[in-house]
Amino acid sequence: MMSKWRDFLDGVEPRRDLESLLETLEAELKELKARSLTEEARLSSIRDNLTEARLKVKKLKHENSVLKNKVSILEEDLDL
Repeated sequence: MMSKWRDFLDGVEPRRDLESLLETLEAELKELKARSLTEEARLSSIRDNLTEARLKVKKLKHENSVLKNKVSILEEDLDL
């Protein structure tokens, strides 16, 4: 069995997309219960980071879509 590091170096695509990984992390985070104020602050910070990551994923998906449309338009212009 190959290591994840070797797969990364070889350019093997991960089986799960970033959005599903964030959903999994969010679900696992909801299962955790803080035992102190310090842990609660850390969990809150992690939740905030997950929210920010989800927003960035949405932004990147939108930018990717826009770029794909632009490439498509340029390809159509080249075919004329």
